Amino acid sequence: MSYPFQTAQTRVWDPALRVGQVYLGQARSVAEVVGAPSGLTPLRNGSCDLDPATFATFVDRLIRFYNEGRHPTLAQLLRGVLLVSLVLLQRAGGPPPPPGSAALDALLAEAAALEPTMPA
Repeated sequence: MSYPFQTAQTRVWDPALRVGQVYLGQARSVAEVVGAPSGLTPLRNGSCDLDPATFATFVDRLIRFYNEGRHPTLAQLLRGVLLVSLVLLQRAGGPPPPPGSAALDALLAEAAALEPTMPA
């Protein structure tokens, strides 16, 4: 059983049910912390809609919050959500994050390495 994530036009990720549920729960919690809606809406049919514009704002805020962080444990908690979110943003056709620090470049490279492991 899976938990597909899709935009109005495209399926962007089709993870296993529990993987999708965990990511969605984490993204919703992180959205509260960063002060921006995630753009993810779970549906009764067992899938999740992704609004590209809202999701792009969420990812931008998450990147800024991650970069401003000073707590190593919080950074590790955010890292997984951020990496998956970067892959979904790219697949949804969202704008890539603007060029940034070496740390951001490393995250983007990590997300690129993760991408092939995330079935669409």
